[in-house]
Amino acid sequence: MSKYDDIGKLMHLPLAEIEPGEPCSESEFIITAAAEAILNAGGRNWIPVIVKETGDYQYQVVSNSFIYAVAQQAELERVWCIIIEPESKNIEQAKILAREAIPKVNLSTASRDTILGALRYLVAEPGSALNRLDVIVAANRISEANRETWSNFKPITALRCGITSGKKLDTLAKVFYLSPPAPVAPPPPPPEKVSVKRASRDEIFDRLNYLYTNKIGGFENIDAEKTADAIFNANKGKWKSLTPIAKLAPGLDTAKMKIIKTLFSL
Repeated sequence: MSKYDDIGKLMHLPLAEIEPGEPCSESEFIITAAAEAILNAGGRNWIPVIVKETGDYQYQVVSNSFIYAVAQQAELERVWCIIIEPESKNIEQAKILAREAIPKVNLSTASRDTILGALRYLVAEPGSALNRLDVIVAANRISEANRETWSNFKPITALRCGITSGKKLDTLAKVFYLSPPAPVAPPPPPPEKVSVKRASRDEIFDRLNYLYTNKIGGFENIDAEKTADAIFNANKGKWKSLTPIAKLAPGLDTAKMKIIKTLFSL
């Protein structure tokens, strides 16, 4: 038999040629009662088992494992099956459609409405760790965040949206995943250092804008235009160091001042 000759076909396969997949968690009572229903309907399972081909006339269950368990209980010689291409994305789709797996969405790119719907699903689960979550607040703050840079869900705990570390954060993995962050290209070479006392306003701005544009050291949160104006217009005649710059604009902490000193001198 060719590897993909029977993809998509509905086939009446011998049960002995089908290996089990993941075990069925349904109760023995339900399986037994369903087996009786199959036998009462002429021994045909009207919902097929989804299988993949593992060799010549050899198959394995990938979805609808409940139907397979019922067929075994009913001691059927043959069971109706659909053969699927054995790619992981196809198998995952089959499990999702059979309600054997929960679909996940990419939190890196998900819309606000998709995030809101997923959070509502989690909140509605019995015993959910998020049962008191304000889903509208959480969805708004998560959707507004720069999620494309996240490598895990931990940044959510800093959004003050009601999702903290531990069980609440771990619950998100049921419905969300993250794309690997795109590699960050190194920034272009920095401009030459200039004297802050002799530099033109444009020279000062160019260096601050370099830090802002390339998101170096948190300078993406600094207003390059206003900071350049403040530095240029300051009375720098008596400066003996660059330390006074820290008082000219909010957010210029010790770490940022170290970066300032790589682009400016007295």
